[in-house]
Amino acid sequence: MAKKYTMQDIAEAANVSKATVSYVLNDKKNARISEDTRRRILQIANLYQYVPNLSAKYLCDNNKKLIGIIVGESSFKGFTSECEIIYLLYDIFRADDYKLVILDNKRQNNYMDLAYDLLLAINVSEEHIRNIGMNTYSPMMLYDSMYSDSLFFKIINDYPKAVEKAKATFKNDKECVLIYSIRNNKGINTLIDNIPLNKIAFTGTNRKEIDEYIYLNKDKNFIAIGDIAGFIALSNISYEQLALITFSNNIAFPDAVSQITFNNQELKDNIKRIFEKLDARQASEQEQHIFRINPN
Repeated sequence: MAKKYTMQDIAEAANVSKATVSYVLNDKKNARISEDTRRRILQIANLYQYVPNLSAKYLCDNNKKLIGIIVGESSFKGFTSECEIIYLLYDIFRADDYKLVILDNKRQNNYMDLAYDLLLAINVSEEHIRNIGMNTYSPMMLYDSMYSDSLFFKIINDYPKAVEKAKATFKNDKECVLIYSIRNNKGINTLIDNIPLNKIAFTGTNRKEIDEYIYLNKDKNFIAIGDIAGFIALSNISYEQLALITFSNNIAFPDAVSQITFNNQELKDNIKRIFEKLDARQASEQEQHIFRINPN
């Protein structure tokens, strides 16, 4: 097994104190360290493939609040533009006051020992939410994820409203059918499945069934929830037959494809509002715990 190098090893190799190494690796701006020393420490750390202890690094910085982000395993398979929510979060939680860390959704025990000011779970399953809730006392907010317990604040994209907007973009009276990328969360899938349209779900393994469905309905209007579902639909229909519901505008689609996006400002405002309540310990069980994001 390869040796796991420590700050002490780097300090000895660079002939400096461990404190100096800590100042450099943690990017302490007020430390009086020469540029040559800083460069030498970084070079040795890189040579040793040094991996910092996240628990120690984040917990020792009491001046910044710690935000953990958990993204469901299949998220980017359905919504390629959903990764933009990460940029949105960096806009909300600025680096001067917060530290954001994206967490491994498959190894949750590796990060449950940290004291987070907020855990934000994006498109995660009910089982995953339950496991996190049982193993941490950190406040948690759910985005695009349903959970029966009112303990957690939930922010949900209003897919039924988005579908109504998508239907209104077509300039004909043809029947509309729905194709959507399956989500990790059963509650969200149920929400979409209850939309009163003929529909099919792309699971990632049923492409042949999807192609047959599109072919049989190729004369109808298609509404796609999720970028991947939209790309698949375009394999057999014209651009004008598709309306795409997506997290944010996807420039990979032709202009002739109507795109319905969700209100990012509304999403940001709700995240801020909920975090302020949780941070101030002002949340109560009696108040509203579900916030719906309207389509633009």
